[in-house]
Formats: sequence, C-alpha cells, structure tokens
Amino acid sequence: MKDINPGMSVNIVAAVDVDKEIAEVRNAIVYDIDGARLVLSQTNPPFTKYHIDRDISVTYIVKGKDVVSRIGFSAKLVGILNDYSLYGSNVVEALTVLRKSGLKKYDLRMHYRIRPKSDSGIHIYIGDERVSLIDISMGGARFCHSKDHRIESRTMINIILELDAKKFNLEAKTVNVWYPSEAGRRVDLEYVSVQFMKLDKNCSHILGGKILAIQRELLSKD
Repeated sequence: MKDINPGMSVNIVAAVDVDKEIAEVRNAIVYDIDGARLVLSQTNPPFTKYHIDRDISVTYIVKGKDVVSRIGFSAKLVGILNDYSLYGSNVVEALTVLRKSGLKKYDLRMHYRIRPKSDSGIHIYIGDERVSLIDISMGGARFCHSKDHRIESRTMINIILELDAKKFNLEAKTVNVWYPSEAGRRVDLEYVSVQFMKLDKNCSHILGGKILAIQRELLSKD
C-alpha cells in the first residue's frame, strides 16, 4: 500500500454517528510528516480546541493498475497551530495529528444510506414479519413495524435480509428505537435503527452492488 506523503489530499473522518449512520468527513492537505506526527491543513468547517485528543481516521485515494482504493490509518488530533509557517512569510492555521496505526482499507460509502423502492428487491424480515424498510446502507438499516412485536433498544436481534429473493440470516444491534410524534403518522408503528454486525462476502457483494445501482440511478436524475 502506498504510504502518505506531503502535498497529498486526504479526508479526515472525524466522527461516525451510529444512530444516524453518518460519517463526518472533512478535506485537508498534508503539509509535513515527522515520523508518526503529521501536520495537516485546517478544514472547513474548522476543527477547534474542543476536538483535541479526539480519535480520527486519515484516509486517501490510491490508484492501482485496474482499481481505485481508499486506504488510511487511525490517528488522534493532538493540537491546532495558529501560526504554522507554510512557506516564506505565508502563515496559516494547521492541525497536528498523531498516527496510531498502520494502513488499512476504508470505505466511506459504508454509511451512505439509500431509500429503496418497493420493487428494489431489498427486504428485511424479523421472524415472519416483513418490516417496512425506510433506508439501508452497508452498515445497517432503519425500518418501521407493528408495535405488537416491540423491539428493545441496545439489544442484539436476528433478522433476515432478502436481496433479490436470496435470504441472508444476520445478527444486528438495535441502536435506536423511537415512536412517531408528528401528526398524521400511524401511532401503531415502532421505528427502529439497526447496525449490521457482520456481512458475509456474498451478502456484502450483492448489497453493495444494489446500493451502488440505486445511487447511480438517483444521481442520473439530478
């Protein structure tokens, strides 16, 4: 794997909200590297003193012969430099980052949610009940179902993920359970957000392909 070098563009994954399945990603440039310590450009929106000592991931794109991959490493934001001398008299604000791991592959699409149509071939079952799928990503899903079969938050459940009539038995963690409060919503429904604990290679391949196809379809309509 190609290691990081000054001048490269990187993406800083600052946080992942598991409940909302959102990865907070900010762009930066590598100014300098001294062993495990890196100096990166300040981001927009900027990191502040409140982010110091937070764990982050620094990722970047590498191009192989036939494939483009995203790799990176775990790190910690250890300081903010208010007067970093970039060159000559050009002084800028910069970030000091401490690298904590070796290189590994990343997929920022893990938390890209899509809202599948009823004919998408993507369905979720809990026992014999087919739930109403709100959205799904490679990392998890949100759905609603009858309150007659309540699900507790922060528990492990077994679900069936159906992809084009092929069924996969999955273990999932319920990260949030909530009930409708807006006028007009059915009060007999329970809303649930789950995180997939592990997808096997076949399931990951099929689901990833369907998410990418739906994503391309949506982008083509913009």
